[in-house]
Amino acid sequence: MNKLPVILLSILAVALPAQDAMRAAAKVTRLEGTASMMRNGGGKWRPVRPGMAVKQGDQLYTRAESFVELKYENGAVVRMDENTKVTIESATATEAETKTGIGNVWVNMKKIASGSKKFEITSPTAVAAIRGTAFTMQTDRDSSSSVSVYNGKVAVGPSDELKKWQQQQKPKPPRQEPVEVPGPEEVPGPYEVSLEAWTTIVAGQRILIRKDGKFAKESISMEQKGQSNFVQKNLKLDREM
Repeated sequence: MNKLPVILLSILAVALPAQDAMRAAAKVTRLEGTASMMRNGGGKWRPVRPGMAVKQGDQLYTRAESFVELKYENGAVVRMDENTKVTIESATATEAETKTGIGNVWVNMKKIASGSKKFEITSPTAVAAIRGTAFTMQTDRDSSSSVSVYNGKVAVGPSDELKKWQQQQKPKPPRQEPVEVPGPEEVPGPYEVSLEAWTTIVAGQRILIRKDGKFAKESISMEQKGQSNFVQKNLKLDREM
C-alpha cells in the first residue's frame, strides 16, 4: 500500500491551521500617540506602526492619550481609546472574535463585507455579537463592562468567564418533593437580575454589567453635547468612511 498520499494529507492537516494563524487578521489603519503589540506566543512588546499587520493571538495596548484603528479582513473596524488592551482571538474573511481586557473600544460593522457571518467582542463579563452596527464596549479594572449602541442593535450575553463564575456561586439544591412553582414576578429595579441569557439593546441604549453579572439598562444621549470625546471622534470618523 502506498503511504505517500496519507503522509501528504497529514502534512496538509498540520500546515493549513498554521497558515491561517500566519495570515493577517487585521491591519493598523490609524495610529495617534503610542501603542504596543505583543505577537502570539509572547515575547517583547513592540511599537505599533501604521500599516502593521495584526495576526491571530496578537495583543495590542494603547498608551495614554493614544488611539488605534484596526480594519479586519471581513471589513469590520475596531477603534481603541487610550489605555485599552485587546487580543485578536480569531479572524477570517467571514468571522472574527476579539477580546478586550480593559479600556474602551468602538466597533463599526456598517461597512462589513457581504457574506460575513458574525463579529464578536468579549469582555470578562459579557460578549457582544453584532452585524451592521456601531457601538462601544467599555471594560473597567474591576471587570465590569458596559455596551452603548449608537446605530443598529446589539445582542449581549454572558461571557464564558462569567458563566463559569455564576455556576460556581449557585448552591446545590437539596433533595425534596416537587412543589408548585410560583408565577413570574416584576423585576424590582436595576442590578437585580443576572445576565444569564442573551438580551438585545438598540440605538440610544446602554447596558451595564457588574462583575457579579447583575445588569441594568439605561438611555444614552445621542446628541453631541452628551457624548464623550471618544464617541464624538468615532462618529466623525464613521461619517468620513
